Amino acid sequence: MLESVGTLPAYPVATGEHMHLERTISFSADLVSVQRVLISEELARARTEAGDLDAPQHTVTNAETAPQAVTVVTVPAAKLPDKFRRLINRDVIATITQTWDGTGPDVARADFTVDVGSLPVTVSLTQTLTANGDSTSCTYSGEVKVNMPFVGAKIEKIAASKIDGILEGDQKLVNAILAS
Repeated sequence: MLESVGTLPAYPVATGEHMHLERTISFSADLVSVQRVLISEELARARTEAGDLDAPQHTVTNAETAPQAVTVVTVPAAKLPDKFRRLINRDVIATITQTWDGTGPDVARADFTVDVGSLPVTVSLTQTLTANGDSTSCTYSGEVKVNMPFVGAKIEKIAASKIDGILEGDQKLVNAILAS
């Protein structure tokens, strides 16, 4: 399990079948403002710039009621971790989808998925925003699954660690956008 509260470090623990992720972070803004940033094109672009990737394709539908944000990015093979590159020697197109159940004001939940096309990898998280007065907590909880005999568990551990790093980076990016 990857766990983190605020800025505490996260650590991976295999559950036997797959890798479980869990991380809670906090933002100094109301829920509606945080959610608007999480689904924004500005954040999608900031994420790709931070990863030194090409600009994403980003769309948002139902922004005022039950937002769905879809971001498509191409990850060059050279940017993949070494252990992945040995198995996958091509660019990867990733589709990141957030499907929210509403816009708060007290709680909002999203199914957060990453689809990497034909690769045997599944990332499925629940993202929960909870209003706490002038701040908002954001909890990610879910699974990383790699269906590859012999090496799946090792790749899950690497992927979970990378995803946790991305979530930590997201906290900084969201805070920067909120402050601007």
